[in-house]
Amino acid sequence: MQPTGRSVVTGMRVTPQAWGRGHTLSRADLLRLLSVAMAYGATAMAGLTYAAVGSTVTLIWAPSGIALAALLLLGLRMAPAVALGALAANAWTGVPLAVAAGIAAGNTLEALAAAWLLTHVGDFRAALDRRRDVMALVAVAALGSTTLSASVGVLSLSLGHLLPAGVAPQAWVTWWLGDMMGVLVVAPALLVWTRQPKPSLPAPRAAEAAVLASALILVSYMVFGAPEVAGRGYYPAALAIFPFVIWAALSFGQLGASLLSVVVAVGAVWGTILGTGPFVADHAVDALARWCVFSIVVSVTGLLLAASVMEQRRAQCELMTSHAELEQQVQARTRALLDANAELRHEMAERRKLESEIVRLGEAQQQAIGRELHDGLGQHLTSAALLAASLQQRLSSSASPEAAAAARLVELANEAGALTRSLSHGLYPVAFEFGGLLAALERLAEHTQVPDGMRCHFHGDPGAQVHDSAVALNLYRIAQEAVHNAVKYSRAQRVLIELGWSGTQHRLCISDDGVGYRPDPGAHQEGLGLHSMRYRARLLGCRLSIEAPPSGGTRVVVTTPDLGSST
Repeated sequence: MQPTGRSVVTGMRVTPQAWGRGHTLSRADLLRLLSVAMAYGATAMAGLTYAAVGSTVTLIWAPSGIALAALLLLGLRMAPAVALGALAANAWTGVPLAVAAGIAAGNTLEALAAAWLLTHVGDFRAALDRRRDVMALVAVAALGSTTLSASVGVLSLSLGHLLPAGVAPQAWVTWWLGDMMGVLVVAPALLVWTRQPKPSLPAPRAAEAAVLASALILVSYMVFGAPEVAGRGYYPAALAIFPFVIWAALSFGQLGASLLSVVVAVGAVWGTILGTGPFVADHAVDALARWCVFSIVVSVTGLLLAASVMEQRRAQCELMTSHAELEQQVQARTRALLDANAELRHEMAERRKLESEIVRLGEAQQQAIGRELHDGLGQHLTSAALLAASLQQRLSSSASPEAAAAARLVELANEAGALTRSLSHGLYPVAFEFGGLLAALERLAEHTQVPDGMRCHFHGDPGAQVHDSAVALNLYRIAQEAVHNAVKYSRAQRVLIELGWSGTQHRLCISDDGVGYRPDPGAHQEGLGLHSMRYRARLLGCRLSIEAPPSGGTRVVVTTPDLGSST
């Protein structure tokens, strides 16, 4: 008999592999085949000792679990060992060799069908750490493939005239339950304990395991072996085992649940055979059937509960891993945002520095133009006015009719000179060179053109001098623009410029008693003057506010940051 393929366990998952043409069995392969055959045959003979129907039908059939575990763990090439062990065990019962061969063929077909379906269809993992794996084991191997062995075995006995026709249904059910018990009690223990890593229990967990084992043995003895405690045939007494099933599954997973199932099955069958415990009945077949169903329920309950716990733990681990990855991503994003923020601040600082330099260059250019107007054009206009005045005197003394034109020329020259001086003072406040910001603001108030009797006044605290020339010049330009707006738009009678300081902060206030400042809510842009004031204040880091006081008019207030003490 030459197998066509095999399945091996990779990690926790059973995957098929081709055996390959020309493959020769090694000494290790032969040893495995012999070991499986001997284990199958020995457990089969032990089970057949307690045959329920004839000499070949028993409810104690561990070989079905051994065969399934061997094919899943070692590959389908272990099928000859299963067939050999089954043939030897059935021939040992004294049935004809043909009948024994038919039964052995059914046993082998059962294991092959279950192993092939689980590995090729169910994506089965031998660790049984998923509920789908437990359900696949129950549905495919325990409920499905065992019907093959039962059907082929009963048919072989019937054809060999070893089984009366009326007993065939009972024999089939007994055969099916016995194989199912082996698949669900023995196979999980072999699969889990062979493939799952054995945990190294710390002292508290080892103590818990010892307490669980001791309590389980004690309760099992009281339920299955001590009729004076549990009573003979009292089936509800078996329910005392289920708290231990839950305990083992929750605390020790598949390892604990599968081992507990084997221990409980052994204890239950031991008591049933001795005639004690809750499964004892008038007929031995009924007693073993009760024991078989109980063992199956205990195993399935423990395996499903343990698989649910493992899935929950995996979900928690995945959630923690996702949380850690998310936390890493958040930290990476935070670092990126911090870097971007630092870069943005650096760019803003560079931009502010550039803007300050542009303002400084603009002021320097204005000062140069102001000096040129004052020292160049102003001097020429003064010279022209003097020359025109001299000409006007000579023409007047000679009673020339052109004297009036010369007088008009003198007036125009004087007006042009005054305008030039006004422009030069606006472009370059010379007072800065002599008295700083206080003097410049005072000169601004004096030279402000105030038609219709409007007056401009200045009040400054002598200690409020600003020593930073850039700050002082920008404050002056803000005051200059605010006064210009008041003269042009407010229709005020009085404009007041105030400069004070508190501690290390300066406060510049320009107020008027005009119509007041009413911003247009529908306007999308401010005027150039207001925009310039806000820009200069932002450039200095100052706080600028434009207020409409209850008494009327407009108040422009600029508060500087901490500029250091004024002296």
